[in-house]
Amino acid sequence: MQFKKLRLWATYPFAIVYIVFAYKHGIELMPGVWFVLTGLLVRCWAAGYIKKIRVLTTAGPYAYVRNPLYVGNFLMGLGFCLFVPYPMLSFLYLILFSFLYIGTMKKEEAVLRELFKQEYVDYKNKVPAFIPRIFPYNAGQLAHYSFQQAHYNGELIRVIVSAVLLSIIYFAVNYFKNGSFNKYDLLKAVMLIVPQIIILFVTIQHRKEFVKKQDKKINC
Repeated sequence: MQFKKLRLWATYPFAIVYIVFAYKHGIELMPGVWFVLTGLLVRCWAAGYIKKIRVLTTAGPYAYVRNPLYVGNFLMGLGFCLFVPYPMLSFLYLILFSFLYIGTMKKEEAVLRELFKQEYVDYKNKVPAFIPRIFPYNAGQLAHYSFQQAHYNGELIRVIVSAVLLSIIYFAVNYFKNGSFNKYDLLKAVMLIVPQIIILFVTIQHRKEFVKKQDKKINC
């Protein structure tokens, strides 16, 4: 919880720095967009398997790396930094990510070791924390991917939020290139972004109800 709060608080000043650098140096979509999309795919893959605290997940991407969600976060964050053609921003991001997530992973390792004992120790000794292994962990689970589990973990919301951010950045790129924003650009932006925001709020409400139903089933 301590590092989770730090991650949240660190987001705000970093976002301000990001906007300042973006305004000063401009924005370019390539190649950052590929990092963002790859990070999203990794997270969506992992979210369809993990059942936090209840089960030690070793299936799917967890057979290759112990923290695929954080790998996805790293790729997404780096992708957004690469939108701004200023290396110092990516450098600051790497330092901040390392500080916050190394501490987070160590804390979580201690919790998982306490919960799953030798099972986790065996898993930890065979599967790297952040750099994926080439071949899957042989003792891993044979679980199947679940879209419902990914939705339960809130990953669909993250995908929609990312779509909104990418859409905003797309129009920001056009603004920086053209030096202006005419009424047709504004209309296109509204027609693209507003429906996404509506879908986002609907998805948030649906997930709340879905989580309640799933938790009732688990507790019964």
